[in-house]
Amino acid sequence: MGQNLSGEAVFKDTSKAALAPFDRYSDMLLGIIWGCSIYGIGMIFCAIALLGRWSGKHGERGVNIFSVLAAFILSVGWPLILIYLARTADSPR
Repeated sequence: MGQNLSGEAVFKDTSKAALAPFDRYSDMLLGIIWGCSIYGIGMIFCAIALLGRWSGKHGERGVNIFSVLAAFILSVGWPLILIYLARTADSPR
């Protein structure tokens, strides 16, 4: 063990991971699909949170098709909506 550590022979470094071109394309496609999935889940969560907020504490106001469409259009910017919802949340009393 360790005999080649003190030797002067230079060995080729084979530690790099190399991907075939079709694997590289598949990995990029998988990353894009994961990102789109997370973005879609965030949009759905924020649209439902907005609809729940707009309907009132006990559901006094009804939800119609226009409020649903508005919630899904506004949910495109879901990171900003999460910040808005967190800043304007009712504090427990």
